[in-house]
Amino acid sequence: MANGALPQTLKSITTTKISELSKQRALFDLRKTEILAVAKAAPDLRTHAQALLDGISRLKGFPEDSLDKDDVDLDADSFIEESEDVLTSRGVGRLQPEDHTNIRRFLLQSRHDPSISQAALQDRIDQLEKELRYLEIKHEHGAFYSNLVKEWLSELDGSITSTANESKSTESDPTFENVGRAEMHEQRVTWESLVFNAATHVSEDAIRSYLNDLFTQTKLSQQALKDLRTSIQSFGTDLISKGEWLDVDELKWVSAALLKSDILSDEKTAILKEFMRNTEVAQEVADVLNMRIASLESWTWTGDADGIPLEMRRQLNGKYRVFMDEDLLDALLLQYIGTKWAVKLRGAFETFLHSNAWKTLQEDIPEEHKEMRRYFLGRGANSDSGKINEIRRKTYTDQYFMSQLPASTDEGVQEYDAAGSDTNNVLDAKHSLLHLLITESIIHKHQRGDFTAVRSDFEWFGPSMPHATMLTVLKFFGVSELWIKFFAVFLEAPLKFVQDGADASVQIRKRGIPMSHTLGDCFGESVLFCMDYAVNQATDGAFLYRLHDDFWFWGAENTCVKAWQAMEQFSQVMGLKFNAEKTGTVQMGLNNTPKESALPTGDIRWGFLVLDAKKERFIIDQAQVDQHIEELQRQLSSCKSVFAWVQAWNSYFGRFFTNNFAKPATCFGRDHIDMAIATLSRIERTLFNKSSDDKSPSDQISGVTDHLRTLIAQRFDIHDLPDGFFYYPIELGGLGLLNPFIALLAMRENIKQTPRKLLHKASLSDEKAYEAAKEQFKKHGSDVSSHFKSKWGGESKSFMSLEEYNRYAETFSPSLVDVYTQLTEVPSETSLALSSSFEREQNSLDQRSSEGSINAYWGTMTPYWRWVAELYHEGMVRKYGSLAAVNREFMPLGVVKTLREGKFRWQG
Repeated sequence: MANGALPQTLKSITTTKISELSKQRALFDLRKTEILAVAKAAPDLRTHAQALLDGISRLKGFPEDSLDKDDVDLDADSFIEESEDVLTSRGVGRLQPEDHTNIRRFLLQSRHDPSISQAALQDRIDQLEKELRYLEIKHEHGAFYSNLVKEWLSELDGSITSTANESKSTESDPTFENVGRAEMHEQRVTWESLVFNAATHVSEDAIRSYLNDLFTQTKLSQQALKDLRTSIQSFGTDLISKGEWLDVDELKWVSAALLKSDILSDEKTAILKEFMRNTEVAQEVADVLNMRIASLESWTWTGDADGIPLEMRRQLNGKYRVFMDEDLLDALLLQYIGTKWAVKLRGAFETFLHSNAWKTLQEDIPEEHKEMRRYFLGRGANSDSGKINEIRRKTYTDQYFMSQLPASTDEGVQEYDAAGSDTNNVLDAKHSLLHLLITESIIHKHQRGDFTAVRSDFEWFGPSMPHATMLTVLKFFGVSELWIKFFAVFLEAPLKFVQDGADASVQIRKRGIPMSHTLGDCFGESVLFCMDYAVNQATDGAFLYRLHDDFWFWGAENTCVKAWQAMEQFSQVMGLKFNAEKTGTVQMGLNNTPKESALPTGDIRWGFLVLDAKKERFIIDQAQVDQHIEELQRQLSSCKSVFAWVQAWNSYFGRFFTNNFAKPATCFGRDHIDMAIATLSRIERTLFNKSSDDKSPSDQISGVTDHLRTLIAQRFDIHDLPDGFFYYPIELGGLGLLNPFIALLAMRENIKQTPRKLLHKASLSDEKAYEAAKEQFKKHGSDVSSHFKSKWGGESKSFMSLEEYNRYAETFSPSLVDVYTQLTEVPSETSLALSSSFEREQNSLDQRSSEGSINAYWGTMTPYWRWVAELYHEGMVRKYGSLAAVNREFMPLGVVKTLREGKFRWQG
C-alpha cells in the first residue's frame, strides 16, 4: 500500500478511538485497584471472595450476578448505581454469567454451612483473582494491538524511524534499492523502445491477405465470417446511436469493474467510492459520461497537452508493469465502452466457435470397426461416442476460450498477472491447465506410448503489439470507421513518466496497449482469436489452450508440429515475437530421446515448476526458489511495522510460493505435495537461520513465530505470546499470519491412489465388461440385422478380441472417462474433528465473528480455520482465558480491516 493511502478521516477516527481506549484502560486499572483493596481489607475469606465477585460482576456488566435478596451484607442499590463501571463485554473472560451465579450461591451456602472448608473458599478466591487477571490481560492486549496499528499508520505516513539495528541491516545491503532500480531502468528502456516507436515490420495488406486465406477456405467458414461481421457491425451502430447510455445503476457496475482493474490511484479510488455513495453526484457523473459518448468522434484524452502520468509498479516475479494514471472520468468512460465491446466480442467469437467453420476434435474410427462393435456388443455399442473429446471441448469452451474477456457486464474485469495476485478464477484456470497437461500426458501415453507438449507466449506482448495489427484485424471483423478512429485515439495516448519530474517530456504511444484496460484486452483477444482458429484448422480440431498470450498445445508429435507452424506463420504476419525464455517442448514416453524436430527447444516452465521429461511430472526449480528467498528477505527487511511485515509474509510466503507450486491434483500425486511442503520448510529455515547466524544455539530462531515473537519483544516489550496469537484472525485479536503448510497437509490425506493404480483399475473394469459382453453374445447372439450377420457372423467367427474391444478407449471406455475426470480433480481439504475442549470455548465467541473464519459455529468454518483453531486454542485459553485475546471494542478493528484491504506495493 502506498504511503498516505489511508484517508485523513480514518486516521482521525483511529486516534480518537485509541485515545478512548487509553481512558478505559486507566479507568479499569483504577477499578481493579479499588476491588483488590476492598478484598484485601475483608475480615475473612468469604467476604474476600464476595468483594472480588461484586467487583468483577460490575466490570463485566453483570452487577446483579452477585446479588441475593437474602444476603443482608449486600446493598443492591449501590451496585445498580455503579453499573456504569462496565469496562468489558458481556461474556468476555473465563467465567460466564452462570459461573458468577454459581459462585454467589456457593458463598451464600458457606455463610450458613460450617462444612464448607477454608480451602474451598480459597479456591473461589483464586478463581476470581485469575478472572480479574484475564480481564487485565485483555486490556493490556488491546493497548498492545493499538500500538501495532499506530506503528503501521506511521509507516504508511512515512514518518517512522528505524531502530539502529534495522538501519544497520539496510545500509549494509546497498543492493536492495539499487538492484531494484537497475532492473526498473533496464525494463523501462525496453518498454520505451517499443511503445514510443511505431512498428515498421508489419504490412496491413499482408494481414488482410492472411485473414482472407484463413477465414474463407470453405463456404461454411465464409458464412460464419459473414455472420460475425454482421453481428459486430450491428452492435457498433446500435451502441453509438443509443442516445442515453449510463444511469446510476449502469454506473455501479462500471465503477465496480474499474475498481477491480488496478488502474486507479488510491486517491482516485477514494473519490470514486465517494461518488457512488451519493446518488445525486453519481447521476451527475453519468450525465457527463453520456455527453462524452454522444460526441465520441471528437473525444480526446483529458489533459492530453500535459500528458498522462505513468507509474512503474514492481510485481513479485521481478517484472515491472507500467500503469497510466488517467483522468477519472476518462477511466469510467473507457471502462464502460471497453466492457460493452468485450462482452460483445466474446459472444460473437463464441458463436463462431460453435459454427460449422470450427473443426471438431474426434477419434478417426473406421466405420468397419463401428459395425463390428454393433454386431458383437449390440445396437447401443457406439452410443458413448466422443466422451473424452466432449469433456475436452467443454473444458476448452468454458475455461480457456476468450477467458480474458468478461461474459457479462456483471463479471467485470479479470486480472491476468504472473505475480501471483490473480483472482481465484484466473489462478484456478492456470492450475487447471497444468492438471490438464499432466492428465493428458498420462492418458496419451497409456493409449499411444508417447506424448509431446509445447508451451510459449509472446515477448512483451502488451507493449509490442503493433497498432496496425490490432486495427486491421478489427476492421476485418466488421468494426466501423467511427469506432476505429476512436480506438486509434485511445491507443495513441500522450504519456509521461512522473518520476522524471516537472520537466518530463510528453510522448505519444505508437505501439502496444495500455495496462489493465478492458478495451485493450478486446484488441489483444481479437488478434489472438485468429491464432486460435489457425491452429484449429491446421490440426483438424485440436485445442490451443490459451490464457491471454500464454498458450499451450499437446498431443502427438506430428500434430504439435502442425500447430507450431501455424503459430509461427501467425506471429510473423502479425508482427509478434515468441518469448524464448518461456518457449519449450517436452516429449515423454517412448520417444523422449532428443532428436531433430520442427518444434521449439527449451524447457516448459510455469511459476517455479519445470516439466521433467524423464520423471514425466512437474518438479520445483530450487535454484529459482533460492532467488526468491533472497528477494523475500529484502522485502521483509524493508517493512518497518509488524502488520506490514505480516502482510508481506502472507502475500509472498503464504500465497505467492504456493500459488507458483500449483494447486495439488490427483494427477500430480502425493509426491507433488511432499515436494511443495519440503520446499516451504526449506524456505522458512533458510530465512530465519540466516537472520540468526550470530546467535547461540539456544537463541536460534526456528521459524516465523519465533522471529515475530522476538521482534515484538524488542519493539513493544511484550513477552510470552502464545503461538495462536500469530495465526488467529484479527477479529480475535490475532495477527492473521497465513500458514500454507496446513492446506497442503489437509489435501495430502485425500490423495489416496496413484494415477498408475487408477489406470490399472480402469483396465480391470474394461476387461470385466468385455467378459460380460462375450458371455452375453455367447448366450444370445447378435441383435442386429442380417446384413451385419452375413458380414461378421458364421460358426467359425469368434467374438472380437480384447485388443479390438479396447481400441479407441477414449471414445468407448466409460472407465477411462472416469479416470480422466478423477485425474484432474483437486483433492478437498480434510477437516479436523471438533474436540470437546474447543467446543466449550467456541460457545463463548462473539456472534459477530466472520463467517468462514474462527467463529461460534463450527459448521461455517473453513477446513483451514478449523485446523488453526484446534491446533492453537489451548494456548490462547491459557493466556487470555478464552479464544479471543481481546474484546472487539478494545481494538481499532475497522482500521485494521481497511488497511489490510489495500494492495501491497513491493519495494525496489
